[in-house]
Order: sequence, then structure tokens, then C-alpha cells
Amino acid sequence: MNALELFSLQGRTALVTGSTRGIGKAIATGFAEAGARVYIHGRDAADGWRTATEIGGQFLRADLTQIEEVEHLAAELSAREDRLDVLVNNAGLEVDATLDRISPELLGRVMRVNFEAALQLTRLLLPLLRRSAFASVVNITSIHDHVPYYGNAAYTSSKAALAMFSKTIAVELGPEAIRVNTIAPGAVETDMNRSILDKVGRENFGRWIPLGRVGQPSEIVGPALFLASDAASYVSGATLVVDGAYSHHLVRYRVANKGSGDS
Repeated sequence: MNALELFSLQGRTALVTGSTRGIGKAIATGFAEAGARVYIHGRDAADGWRTATEIGGQFLRADLTQIEEVEHLAAELSAREDRLDVLVNNAGLEVDATLDRISPELLGRVMRVNFEAALQLTRLLLPLLRRSAFASVVNITSIHDHVPYYGNAAYTSSKAALAMFSKTIAVELGPEAIRVNTIAPGAVETDMNRSILDKVGRENFGRWIPLGRVGQPSEIVGPALFLASDAASYVSGATLVVDGAYSHHLVRYRVANKGSGDS
């Protein structure tokens, strides 16, 4: 197998959750271009089918805040496919709230989407993954799975849970040749991040990020393709940080957030 073939997903089946926009859509598009049969997932059917049509894939609708719909998503995929080669748990929810504003309802919603849905979907799709000779699970966390984020304890805790879940099942499923890894993006231009990018200013992020700019969803595709493909055949239990070295400078963010400037 030559170097280009190592990154091929030709003939493989992939499910990417939260893939009607942002990082998920970029990953799904990249996987399709690499030859995979891709299942798009989202809550909005119109967006989902539009994206599926664009990339030549299929669409599965589910609201991941509801365990019944997570179960239905897994059942529908299992009815259509006899194996699953790549599962990307990308769907995520971010809600800014300091500790005194984190209600049980808010915490439950964030944890259900960012952590519990990924855990349950992976569990429910395990029979399909076990039938693949190339099984790979890629969980999209955040640099905030290990770097604190002021005013966002619910989100950071959910991502930390997903990160540790990933490492644990990498150990658990390794003997079955099922690889599990995570990608921890930094400041990326997505709908979810747009409000904070608008509020703080992209020029500020550009000063704080050593590479000098905010990332784009397309820049997560290469890392995801690597982890999903044979190029990463001996990589499991790893976290690939994709942040332009931003996490090394985050001490500045809290200062700026208080209105003290970049110092």
C-alpha cells in the first residue's frame, strides 16, 4: 500500500454526527471525497438532505438530547448496513453559564449531547463496528477538555468526560482491533463559536494564537481522515490537538475577557 492509499476510505462506511454544518459537515465532505459511503446526521431534515445530496451520502435525523432518538438512529443505521467502519461523534452543544447559572436542566442538556449521546451511540453501534476490519471511532472534543474556559464549566466538563471515555474504551476495545481517538480543536470558525469570536474579536484571537489566525472547519478534515484511515492503524487512545498552539497561550484569554486588554 502506497502513501496515498493509506489515507483512502474507499469502500468504507462512516457516520458523522452533527454533520449538517461546521466541523461535522467538513469532515463528512472530506470522507466522501476519500471514497467513503457517508451518513450525515442532524436535527433538521432539510439541512440534512441538502448536505447528503451535496456529498452523495445518506441522511439520518435524530435529536441527541433524547435517548429514544439516539436509539432510533442506531437502529436505523443497523437496519441499512451490516458493518460500520468509522464513527465520528462530532455533535456538540455549548452554553455559556457561570456556576451560579448552571441549572440541572442546562447541565443535563449539555451532558446529554456532548457526552451521553456519544457514549450510547458508540455502545449501540458496537455490533456494526465489530464487523469491520478497519473500525475507528473519532470523538471530537475541544482544547477545553483539558484547558479551563471561564464561564463554561458545563461545556468543559462534558468534553473532559468525552475525552476520558475515549481513552477508556480505547483500552477496552483495543483487543478487538477497534481504534478510538479524539480530536481537540481550538478556536475554529463555526456557527457555535461565532458569538464568542464576534464578541472577543477575531483580531484578538489572531494575536493570541501563535499561528496568527482562527482555524477553519476544513482544517479539521486532515486530522480526522488520518485517524479514520489506515494511516493511523497503530494509533489509539490518542488526542490530536488542532489549535495552532492556542492552548499554550490561553492564560491571556481570561485577562481580555475582563476587559483588561491583551497582556
